[in-house]
Amino acid sequence: MKRSILVLLALFQFMLISFPARADVSVSIRLDREKATIADSISMVVSIAGARESDSLPVLKGMEDFYVTQGGTSSRFEVINGQVNSGIDYTFLLQPKKTGTFEIGPVEVTVDGKTYRSNMATLTVVKQPESSGVDRGPLFLTAGLSSTKVYVEEQSIYTLRLYHQTRVSNISLELPEIEHLTFRQLGKPIEYRSFYNGRSYYVVEVRYVLVPSEEGTCGIEPSRMKMTVAQPGRRSRRGFFDDPFFSFSTGRSMTVASEPLELNVLPLPRKGKPFDFSGLVGSFEINSKLEPNTIKAGESVTLTVLVNGRGNVNRIPDLKCPEPDHTKVYADEPVLKVKEDAKGLSGSKTMKWALVPEKEGRYQIPPLSLSFFDTKTHQYRKIETLRLSISVLPGEVKHIQASADHPNGQKMEGPVKKAVKELGHDIMPIHTSIKDLGSKSCIRPGGLVFWSVFIVPFIVYATAFLGLKLGKKSDSSVVTLRAKKAAGRFIRKCRRDGLSSSDLALYFKDYFNERFGLSLGSLTSEEAAEILKSEGAGLDTAQKLQAILKGLENDVYTGKGQKACALEEDASQLVRQIEKEIR
Repeated sequence: MKRSILVLLALFQFMLISFPARADVSVSIRLDREKATIADSISMVVSIAGARESDSLPVLKGMEDFYVTQGGTSSRFEVINGQVNSGIDYTFLLQPKKTGTFEIGPVEVTVDGKTYRSNMATLTVVKQPESSGVDRGPLFLTAGLSSTKVYVEEQSIYTLRLYHQTRVSNISLELPEIEHLTFRQLGKPIEYRSFYNGRSYYVVEVRYVLVPSEEGTCGIEPSRMKMTVAQPGRRSRRGFFDDPFFSFSTGRSMTVASEPLELNVLPLPRKGKPFDFSGLVGSFEINSKLEPNTIKAGESVTLTVLVNGRGNVNRIPDLKCPEPDHTKVYADEPVLKVKEDAKGLSGSKTMKWALVPEKEGRYQIPPLSLSFFDTKTHQYRKIETLRLSISVLPGEVKHIQASADHPNGQKMEGPVKKAVKELGHDIMPIHTSIKDLGSKSCIRPGGLVFWSVFIVPFIVYATAFLGLKLGKKSDSSVVTLRAKKAAGRFIRKCRRDGLSSSDLALYFKDYFNERFGLSLGSLTSEEAAEILKSEGAGLDTAQKLQAILKGLENDVYTGKGQKACALEEDASQLVRQIEKEIR
């Protein structure tokens, strides 16, 4: 046994020496609750992360209104991916001297000669409840509301406190079922010591957020807790801070109930109600950013809008991005995050769009607005983003490449002709009079020079003309053959596993180039629909193709281009329908 202990100590010492300590040191404080009575004792834990020890005890700030008693000290040590994560926790007990709201902290800790500061915490101290003159015994349950008068969709905190002087275990809670009123638990139950009617109790506290969906007076029936109470005279080694919800000690079963409550739910005012009001109630703010704000024509920018605040965050609407002229807009899926704390529900919603300007210039992005009912001012408010702008520089010039004749005889668009540049002058002299072609001229009918100048060029021209004619027929036959096989190639490509949106968009471009003898570098949904209609396809088919290509464009510009898509079968059937209609 001693040998095993020595081995473990040696291993622990080796780990301390071998693994480097975490370099980042941080200090934080946390209270066991945010609200207490003047007779309560509040537990505060000072956590030091990234250090095995401190040079001295923490220095507490903002403690003039409290009696402070030092509790215990504990250390933490763990190794994750070869890196040591160590820390120390100091526990202090605070006894309030007076009522009020206090800012506690920051706490200063010195590690290796460097001083670190913690965050700050807020504690509200209220008067001790007046004595009712009635002894409620060693075990009872109370209920309370943070506000008994709220608006529709406004939050109220429902707090249950179990006071007990004997040890309890196996606690189960039964909440009242009320129509148009939802309960949502906030965090885990907390335990502490407090006083009631001058007597000391252990307290188990559970918090819920209540959200009413209809106006009127709402009666909240008593909540009930069922538990096992330890028999008098029996002692247990379990401490107070052991979790009573998972205790298996024996004792008698007992049920306690809280007092009934009443919640007055006010209707939202009709006066000043915005036309675009979505039912959002609480306190919110909105921010936006554009990245990057300078691009070239054809490139994309990302517009991000963040709405965050406290209230019924699930009611934050999906905003619609305005579409500037000559700009394509592709929306991403909004992301909603909901958080819970002692004050209720808060959260945020992030919305993103990819904007693709088609021309150079400066584009203005109008503000996006949002309306909500502010529970602090009891009025409707409208918030909006800042006006943003995009600077679009000229993009690369695109040249249309030459293409072969279409199989049906139509001539496709060719390259833009360029102006002829003069590279030099003829080395032969320029004759300005017919006398220069007199008897001295070497060009005489019947002579060798005569035949070379007038007959040979004709023969060369005729030979070249016949060669080009035969070559054009050969090219036309090749294009016709490729057009017939284009649909088959497209369908075979669609059968491949793991087909992404980018792959399918590329296959559609290749199909159009081969089927219609084009040389398109890119293919938009509008261009594809126009080509189909010009080739004789029906309007319904052209619209179906436009819808599929627009969805693929949206995936590509919103970062989903490499994800697998489920359009292979629809795309194959659509190409078969195109082949039937344009034959």
